[in-house]
Amino acid sequence: MDNNLLTLAIHTQAKANILKSILEGEGIKVYMERVESLPPDEPGTTNNFYIKVSSTDLTKALSIIEVNKLFSYSDQDTYKIDDGNQRILVAVDFSDYSIKACQIAFDIAKIINAKIKILHIYNNIYFPSHIPFADTIKTPTENEGMLGKIRKHMLELCLDIDKKISAGEWPSVNYSYSIREGIVEEEIENFVLEYKPSLLVLGKKGINNNKNSVLGNVTADVIEMTDVPVLAVPEHAKVKNIFNIKHIAFLTNFQKRDLLSFDKIVNLLGSYPNIRVTLIHINRINRKGDKWREYDLIGMKELFLKQYPQLNIDYKLIDSPDIPEAVINFIEEEDVSAVCINTRRRNIFGRIFAPSFSRKFLENSNSVPLFVLRG
Repeated sequence: MDNNLLTLAIHTQAKANILKSILEGEGIKVYMERVESLPPDEPGTTNNFYIKVSSTDLTKALSIIEVNKLFSYSDQDTYKIDDGNQRILVAVDFSDYSIKACQIAFDIAKIINAKIKILHIYNNIYFPSHIPFADTIKTPTENEGMLGKIRKHMLELCLDIDKKISAGEWPSVNYSYSIREGIVEEEIENFVLEYKPSLLVLGKKGINNNKNSVLGNVTADVIEMTDVPVLAVPEHAKVKNIFNIKHIAFLTNFQKRDLLSFDKIVNLLGSYPNIRVTLIHINRINRKGDKWREYDLIGMKELFLKQYPQLNIDYKLIDSPDIPEAVINFIEEEDVSAVCINTRRRNIFGRIFAPSFSRKFLENSNSVPLFVLRG
């Protein structure tokens, strides 16, 4: 076997065979290598295969995959060869904080037996206002150079992932990647509709250093535009992987969908001991001292304790006119590892005239991941 082989993806055997057939039909030699379980005989990994090509064929192979948009879940034929596992979409811009998001996504994928798609969006037109538009359009040669650099970054990311998997630092899960051109938030929204993930994972740049950030500037927009649950991972989050999450702050307004969202979090993290969950409700200034809200919290706590006896559940009623500020203060005081909220997709008018909690929270906090659930 060629010693200079590069990994295109990790797929199930059925998908690996299809990709191999398509690429070899275009004259590209493809090598398949079974992913070894770590530790041996670990379920869910032995039927996965590395799909590798020679480094000289990499650019052509990536072009074929991008043009054909292989394994779109808008295509019914995809379901015929699908393994039925959940799908996680991770949007990256190759920064350190998006790599951290990627690691957490791999941890989650292992827990829920999901597959991962790593997505990068690029825009090949740049037109500052002081330069005539026609003078700023990239030539084909310039575009190819940009795309080549992006492919190189994606390859370096995948090589790093493979090394971490081989070393046992990251779990071995089924993953592949895609590169798309366009406006980041719009293409992520389109890809969500195409790939139909059960979770979208995004990184977020530091709140005081986001001028060069791609994902950091659009994370709040993406959260408000999509219908799927989103996990936003800040650059300076103390959580390095999913197993570092020990204390979850779950914000509630006592709606029925909060019950569904809480169940999703428990299915994700509840099997691990010593998970602490605090149910939080913020009383606005005009409801300060409203004891009925506290009775609601007590009832919710008792209900969850019966359903999830493995959890350490408590509650906190906070009087404050500023919800994001109150939550951030609680995070700092109580060493919270992650914040969970339940919300719905918002239209453009809502995003402009009534900024959501998630947007305000992301603008002012850079210490904990934010789970945005769709109950």
